[in-house]
Order: sequence, then C-alpha cells, then structure tokens
Amino acid sequence: MSHSHHEGHPGFSPAQTLHDGCAECTFRSENVWVAISHLDPVAFVKAWARAAAYERGELADVSKAEVPLLRALWAVQVQLEPRGFAIGAVPCVPWMETVA
Repeated sequence: MSHSHHEGHPGFSPAQTLHDGCAECTFRSENVWVAISHLDPVAFVKAWARAAAYERGELADVSKAEVPLLRALWAVQVQLEPRGFAIGAVPCVPWMETVA
C-alpha cells in the first residue's frame, strides 16, 4: 500500500492529518495505533491541536479519515487535563506548541 497524492482528492486540505480517498490514510484511519505511530514529531503536535479544535467544533476542513485519530488523541487529552496538562498543549514539549 502506498500513499497517493492527496491534492487531487475531494475535500483535500493541507492541514488534515489523514486524507479521504487515499488507501494508506484509510488504513491508518481504521487502525489508529498505526496512524499515531507514523506521525513525526511535528505532525503529532499538529494532530494533537487539531483534535482539540475538532472537539471544540472549530474545524471546517476535517476529513472523515482523520476523525478516529482526532477522537483517540482527544480521549488522551481528556485524561491528562485533570493531571495538570492543558487541553491542546502537548505534555512535556512546550517549545513545539508554536508549531500547531
């Protein structure tokens, strides 16, 4: 399975973590642990921020493929918040928050 060029897919947005119409992104969507493990440090921070924005209803460009990933990352954020980590802020990586 290989990644296709995302730009030609319907609903494409460069901000999306996973893209509709791509077989690899669909596989990762169906296997969230694979999606998370393939995120590089910058993509992880962006996905983490998108998860918070998605749950707040602030994303107009969310793809169906990325919804399971965003929900999984949100669930972790909800568990970390009562432990002192702000929603949307990546724990222990304050210098990367500006990337998102």
